[in-house]
Amino acid sequence: MTQYSFRKYQPLGLRLWHWLNALAILGLLATVLLRKTFLSWRSNAALIEAKLQEAGTAITPEVAKDIAVSIRNPMWDWHVYLGFTLGALLLIRIMVGLLVVKKCPATHAVQSAWNLKKVPQKEKGSAIHYTLVKTGYAFFYLATLFMVTSGILMQFKTELGLGKEAIGVIKEIHEMMMWFFVVFVVGHLLGVVIAENRGDRGLVSDMIHGGEKEKGS
Repeated sequence: MTQYSFRKYQPLGLRLWHWLNALAILGLLATVLLRKTFLSWRSNAALIEAKLQEAGTAITPEVAKDIAVSIRNPMWDWHVYLGFTLGALLLIRIMVGLLVVKKCPATHAVQSAWNLKKVPQKEKGSAIHYTLVKTGYAFFYLATLFMVTSGILMQFKTELGLGKEAIGVIKEIHEMMMWFFVVFVVGHLLGVVIAENRGDRGLVSDMIHGGEKEKGS
């Protein structure tokens, strides 16, 4: 393994964090996807209203909307639970980074970029790729911090005394930032597939069983 390899020994705690974090993010994206498609209150309200009218029962659009929203609410509760889970996992990662590893992803990315000019020409390609990936992870943590913070602000808007206009702006950015995670997840999966077929074969299994420990560790 070279210094630009992504294959490193992964302790059990980090592996558990990785998979729990992946489940939380995928679960959050799944609830958003359901909210926008099968459990959209607009399409379901129209369907409820149409079906009841076919059955000879009159219903107002407002009541149909209430029913559609009520059907969706249990699923949306999971979005909140998973959001708090993601927040707890992020806090754990920050604490481990500051107190145990004593290195944050942003610092690592900046350090890698700074060291690029010292890299021999033949290693330049691998070094640039490594730095870009680390920079992507730094943005991932920053985006996660924003999503967790904005989610908490929306969840406790009444207690915090936030106005409708402020919450509207926060919500709009929160929903827009969701696409970053869609791109990140797709990019991450593609990156793993590419790495497995090139010089970093075994990344996935390492994240399951830990991989080989470095000599002397």
